Amino acid sequence: IGGPAFNDPGGEFIPGRFVKPGVTVTSRGCPKACPFCLVPQREGRIRELQIKDGWNVFDNNLLACSRDHIEMVFDMLRRQRTAAQFTGGLDKTLLKPWHIDLLKSIRFKRAWFALDSEMGFPALERAADLLSDFSKEKKYCYVLVGYGDETPTEAEDRLMRVFNLGFMPFSMLYRGPEATFRTHRNPEWRKLIRVWCNPA
Repeated sequence: IGGPAFNDPGGEFIPGRFVKPGVTVTSRGCPKACPFCLVPQREGRIRELQIKDGWNVFDNNLLACSRDHIEMVFDMLRRQRTAAQFTGGLDKTLLKPWHIDLLKSIRFKRAWFALDSEMGFPALERAADLLSDFSKEKKYCYVLVGYGDETPTEAEDRLMRVFNLGFMPFSMLYRGPEATFRTHRNPEWRKLIRVWCNPA
């Protein structure tokens, strides 16, 4: 028994434990301290782990790892028969041209990024420029909605702006400890989430 539901800080990754085959976790934690995220308080700062084979990288912040570690992760991904996915997300603020070269060196199905607030747009715009050689079908973006005083109209505007930057937006309704009926059960929010959780 363990895992995030039990506030487990996470040790070395064991393939198949708590997750389906193909998933791999090569690092734990994150150097940031975003107020809506449980990762820093649960797992602490970034810790690099032994790299286990897999094609779906679940790391919370892979790009916060050392260059040597990141390059070894991509070496591992080149050995896989299945195209890579980065569903843990790639930090748009840390994205560099050499990361783009690594992405071009492998087969990958989807690279995920995140937009948590209005303040993240400049970094997402910069990431869009760096990723311009890749099709929209390969670039996805988790979009946190309903945090703070945001309205469904404001959230939909952000989702459309993400789409227009060349990413497939995936809405994630904030469900933190102070989330209320306003977001959880409100029909407006439920409708928005239904529409913007389906890239088609």
